Amino acid sequence: MGRDKLGDKWEESGRIFTSWCGKPLTTTLPYKWFKKFCEKNGFRFCDIHSMRHFHASLLILNGVDIVTVSHNLGHSAVATTGNIYCHLFQESQARTSNVIANALDFGRKKEALSPA
Repeated sequence: MGRDKLGDKWEESGRIFTSWCGKPLTTTLPYKWFKKFCEKNGFRFCDIHSMRHFHASLLILNGVDIVTVSHNLGHSAVATTGNIYCHLFQESQARTSNVIANALDFGRKKEALSPA
């Protein structure tokens, strides 16, 4: 049904996964749904939290800033994101430094540009 059709009967829980009337689901039900989905579609199963971590890791390793990642994860403080993912931000920063160093390596660029 949904919130629009239920009106006053909808129970606001602030949760992502709810029953038909808005009541919170048990914490294991989304996990079970996802596991069944993976089995049905031949996907390797990993828990939902692992998918969240993978999502954050992809953002960080592709250069998305910490404030955006933090907001995307729903962390109330950017420091939380920094504490959990600091190793990935350090790796991303190292990759960024390599990009800049390569761009400024004029001697190597001249060699690459000169005819053989």
